[in-house]
Amino acid sequence: MTGKFGKTRSDSTMSRPNHTKRTTLADIGREAGVSRWVVGHVLNGGRSNIRCSPETAERIRHIAQRLDYHPNHAARQLRGKRSHMLGLLVASAGDPLRSFLVQYLDAEAVKVGCHTLIANTIGNPAVGPDRFDYYVEEFARRGVDGVFCAVHNWWPGDRAALAARHPRTVFYEDPGVPGAAHVTVDRGEAVRIAVEHLLDRGRNRIGLAVMDLGRPTGAQRLAGYEEELRRHGLPVHEELVFEGRPHGLAYPFCNEATARWEFPWEVIDRAVDALVRDGGADAIVAHDDFWAAALIKRMRARGIGVPDDVAVVGYLNHYLADWTDPALTTVDLCHEMAARRMVEMLERMVGDGPLEEDERVVTVEPRLIVRESA
Repeated sequence: MTGKFGKTRSDSTMSRPNHTKRTTLADIGREAGVSRWVVGHVLNGGRSNIRCSPETAERIRHIAQRLDYHPNHAARQLRGKRSHMLGLLVASAGDPLRSFLVQYLDAEAVKVGCHTLIANTIGNPAVGPDRFDYYVEEFARRGVDGVFCAVHNWWPGDRAALAARHPRTVFYEDPGVPGAAHVTVDRGEAVRIAVEHLLDRGRNRIGLAVMDLGRPTGAQRLAGYEEELRRHGLPVHEELVFEGRPHGLAYPFCNEATARWEFPWEVIDRAVDALVRDGGADAIVAHDDFWAAALIKRMRARGIGVPDDVAVVGYLNHYLADWTDPALTTVDLCHEMAARRMVEMLERMVGDGPLEEDERVVTVEPRLIVRESA
């Protein structure tokens, strides 16, 4: 039928998105001259026994874009179909302490035919403050198959509510939620192998610099430190253990006003005072690679040589470890292995249901990377 302005009804109604009704596969099929099943196969990976020419597939995609088609993931889940999307919660994808883990999680997801939706929860001046709870609901709306949570435990966010909303969730580090599936690194072993390495190289007053001994992660590091000293028959000197928390903010943080990562240099100066000047340390196992690099810089300014006067071992094996001067000996947390295990666990949860109790916790063993600083 020709309308008042010389356009057919299909021209006037199908050439632009219908803002009062969601565009369906049938709508696209009518305009493309194919069945809804062919459209579903092209756009959503539907029936595998359907074939269509590349030209037809391209025409379908063009029409879908013009009509502003969005797949109804929630409906697909109700029909028992996977979205092949995995949600990834991270404080910030630019977080230097988690960037490798984010990269590897995305790569491992692709290997099993999935894609990640990465959600930065700390917010920024454009979107406002913490977005943890917002993205938990957004993932549900988008029908993700499961969720990874790599947000640091010191950042806000209701982990228990996340696990209840998305039973198929795998955390990096213990979230403190009973029965939650998670992958973690053996922090006690990480510090133990660092101390062992330093003792083997003749260092006998080894300092430990950590952010917070009140957290389980800090307590685990201290336990590994003490274990290795005692194994060698050495005492644990209180003055050789430095805790950053009493001295103020003690880790790299994102300034919400500027959306830039900043570092508390005054805490590092206090660590040098306590461990080297007052404690006589000839080696330091640092909280992470950023602390280690900052310690080297501040000690050099005081005329303290690394490793001649004080050896330094980091914790993370960030790529900057090769670029410090001297290159940084550090503990590799094996984020690639952690990501692989997290994806394997989530895929089993999606395919087979909840994990058995003895399968819900996976511990990754760290390794020492020896460079020039120790």
